[in-house]
Amino acid sequence: MTQKIFKCTVGDFSISDSFAIVDLLFEKDYLSVSCVEKSDDKWFVEILSTLPIKKMDISQILADYKYSSIEIDTLENVDWLAKCFENFKPITVGDFYMFGPHLRMKKRPANKIAIEIAAATAFGTGEHPTTSRCLLACQTFFNHAIHKNVLDIGCGSGILSIALAKLGAKSVTACDIDPEAVRITSENIVINHVAHRVSVFQNVGHEFDANKYDFIVANILATPLISLAESIVSSLNRDGILVLSGFNAGDYSVLEKYTSLGLELKYKYIHQDWLTLVLHKR
Repeated sequence: MTQKIFKCTVGDFSISDSFAIVDLLFEKDYLSVSCVEKSDDKWFVEILSTLPIKKMDISQILADYKYSSIEIDTLENVDWLAKCFENFKPITVGDFYMFGPHLRMKKRPANKIAIEIAAATAFGTGEHPTTSRCLLACQTFFNHAIHKNVLDIGCGSGILSIALAKLGAKSVTACDIDPEAVRITSENIVINHVAHRVSVFQNVGHEFDANKYDFIVANILATPLISLAESIVSSLNRDGILVLSGFNAGDYSVLEKYTSLGLELKYKYIHQDWLTLVLHKR
């Protein structure tokens, strides 16, 4: 399918700001949003759209950020679906190998856990630092012999639920406030042959706290993590593991909140200015 595509390039930013802006723009109805490092510590955000992009609209969205320029271009007619697939290369994180549907028939590493995830309308392909560290935390701290019931809060694409199911979790509950994320996760668990182990629902309030879990992962933002803290901690079984991510490495408000509720810090990952916490409930 060929059509006229409009491109907006905004920069420059630090790496943490660029990823935060991608998350912010992800909620808008654009064809794609990505960040690119054009020189050392100078990152730019590129937006592709099938509709004209107005500088004023971008300025309003990014009112809380400082940047040097906004450039608008019209790109040549090409098959942008194929182009997006071409740019979505396989990602390896620890024992996990993430790939797009265009590579389904290609040979995959025999010593890796393969997860098929399309770059679609829900967050989570494994590339973002918070997702990659959550995957490592799951690989390192999840024990299928001990952690019988698993919860994924803010499941997005379902990548973490799928990873935990493939690590041996017998029962995974995935939830998200976004119905589109619920739809995408429901599709991805079927594609990855784990639908018999993963159940998905739209979490409007704190519905997940109706049950108890041995292992919980929540890769969302600091504000909802803090507002949900009491429900999350009460849902975690004694001796359970909690993995939290989605916030800047300089923000310790989440850690302070959860330790005040009795959890102990077991491990932390700091990667590209993002923080991932592994907590233990004694």
